[in-house]
Amino acid sequence: MEVLPYGVNKGEAIQKILLSSYFVGYFPLYLGDDTTDKSVFAVIQEQGLSFKVGDEEQPTKATHFLKNPAQVREFLALLATQGEEKP
Repeated sequence: MEVLPYGVNKGEAIQKILLSSYFVGYFPLYLGDDTTDKSVFAVIQEQGLSFKVGDEEQPTKATHFLKNPAQVREFLALLATQGEEKP
């Protein structure tokens, strides 16, 4: 269950965060899997990368797709190991 204040969506919340001085210079990545994430995909597409998790055939403004939670875990593991030296 998700609880959101009336008249506010995730996209508006993320936009406020991205405009904060604390986030200057950061490149956002956003992963989402339901209809409440659509507004974020629209905001992020010009400032970072967005990933729709699930059905690739549904219309979305996400820039990338991950099929399922297993692919999300693989993607996050890959990100976590970037920059590490290999033996």
